[in-house]
Amino acid sequence: MISPLTSVTPALVPGAAMGAARMAAWRVHAYGARAELRLDRARVPALRDPRDVLVRVRAASLNPLDVAMIGGYGARVLNVLRAASGADEFPLVAGRDFSGEVVRAGAAARLRPGAAVWGVVPPHRAGAHAQYVLVDERWAGPAPRALSALQAGGALYAALTACAALRAAGLRPGAPARGERVLLLGLGGVGQAALQLLARAGAEVVAGCSAELRPRAEALGAALVLDRAAADYARALEECGPYGAILDCAGLGGAEAGARRWRFGRYVTLSSPLLRHTDAGGMALGALRAGAELAAQCAAAGRDGCAPRVRWAFFAPRESDIETLRRLAERGQFTVAVERVFGWWEAERAYERMAQGHARGKLLLDFTARRPAAVDATAAAHDATVAARV
Repeated sequence: MISPLTSVTPALVPGAAMGAARMAAWRVHAYGARAELRLDRARVPALRDPRDVLVRVRAASLNPLDVAMIGGYGARVLNVLRAASGADEFPLVAGRDFSGEVVRAGAAARLRPGAAVWGVVPPHRAGAHAQYVLVDERWAGPAPRALSALQAGGALYAALTACAALRAAGLRPGAPARGERVLLLGLGGVGQAALQLLARAGAEVVAGCSAELRPRAEALGAALVLDRAAADYARALEECGPYGAILDCAGLGGAEAGARRWRFGRYVTLSSPLLRHTDAGGMALGALRAGAELAAQCAAAGRDGCAPRVRWAFFAPRESDIETLRRLAERGQFTVAVERVFGWWEAERAYERMAQGHARGKLLLDFTARRPAAVDATAAAHDATVAARV
């Protein structure tokens, strides 16, 4: 059951009392189903490092990882990272990317109070599904004026993951890629970001996606779009090669590299079994199993003697990539599709939609929206009922 927090409003924190103030934050206190999600009255985080900035969140997006983390996905690896950085496992605040306004900044931070920013939070740190988020300034930057606050709030996690995939494929984000023929599988958030980066770099992109996404793929710069539901899809994938790289943004995994008779230089997938193996078997055994699986995938993909490489890509925030994306956005060369915007108090519904999958754009929480009076009245009645039972 979600606490309604009727006394919490989006403009909660006065600057003079920041350290003792409270905010609304969507948190879980134990891994489990989405029902574990609670709207809590949480302490506004304090600056811990000279490069830290405290951001009043305007918008924050949902990503599939947020739903998975509530269920405990990746907990073993993330807890190692938390221990190294002094972060706590619980309460867990999800939300990996955001836009907002800096309200406090460390002495060494280049971003100063009042700056409009966009940013990301690594999975081992408290996330942005809250009214305020604390972030190392290396993971944030000036928000592009060409994007709305909502678009900026849903941009960076997917786009930086796309940047990591391009690097794994031997392509540098923002660098020319003319003459490169790249097969892009899947057109979700990461796929759309990768397509824009590749197209602006001059690569020839073949996109494999559902027929309904063809107009979107073509608008973003795909040279050829293959309907994955078509009877000749498998043959078309092979005949449209060879590819300098194949980017799997559709969750097919590394085994797909050796499942077809196609020619390519590198096959990069975002669906690594590493976290799944470490969750099941611990760090050492899980890493060994994952390594063995990667070796088997490489061997299967290279059975024809051309020895293509299979690589796994992971989200990795870089200051240089954030700035590259800002410049592209300002030139109208990078944008973000939004499927639906939810009020900040509607996170439960937003998580439910994300869990259904197949979103055709970003799902966002708007922390600037004013909660309707009818909702407040219902929440107040709920509080009174709970109090009467205690």
